[in-house]
Amino acid sequence: MASHKQSSILVMAMGICLIPTWAMAGADPAVIQAPPPVHRFLDGKNVGLQALNAAIMAVDLATSRRALQLPGTHEANPLMQSPGAMVAVKLAAVGAGLGISYAMHRTGHHRAERLVPVLFGIPSGIAAIHNAGIH
Repeated sequence: MASHKQSSILVMAMGICLIPTWAMAGADPAVIQAPPPVHRFLDGKNVGLQALNAAIMAVDLATSRRALQLPGTHEANPLMQSPGAMVAVKLAAVGAGLGISYAMHRTGHHRAERLVPVLFGIPSGIAAIHNAGIH
């Protein structure tokens, strides 16, 4: 059991935690600046990153289709065996990237929202470069 002295110290510490920071710092609450406004989700950076992700997916799709026309080539990904499946998977990836970015934005993870389309685009970019090298 805590002694009376320990209880008093605990109550004082809890009371100090309830004092607003502006009062402890001696600042006028009217002088404290509000945090900078949060950017809109569809600002220039996000539109550009999402468009870049969609463009990389389209280039991967185009280079994959071209490479598959060559004799002796085959698609390694079983989900991408038909042309319709290829388009569907790429559209789903672009949509998922957009949706995850929006979820990151809504939860306040603004750096992560901008990183998502980059992370989605990297594998497709690598695949497009590989496909373009197939002769």
